[in-house]
Amino acid sequence: SSHEKFDLIFADPPYDMENIIEIPEIIFNGDHLNDGGLFILEHSKKYNFKSHESFMQERIYGSVHFSFFEKKK
Repeated sequence: SSHEKFDLIFADPPYDMENIIEIPEIIFNGDHLNDGGLFILEHSKKYNFKSHESFMQERIYGSVHFSFFEKKK
């Protein structure tokens, strides 16, 4: 089976989804991004991903939060 990689992955899970905090690890441990690729996770303010090693920035639009992560080259 082939394993496809992407330059950009955007995830918009339900805000009340259990284990949302694990999504970045699933993406990075699964090697789903190309080097230099971006992962963007939409989430509520109750979550903070700033301590993740691949975290770049958080953008806030009203009550919607977007955390940006980059796969290092």
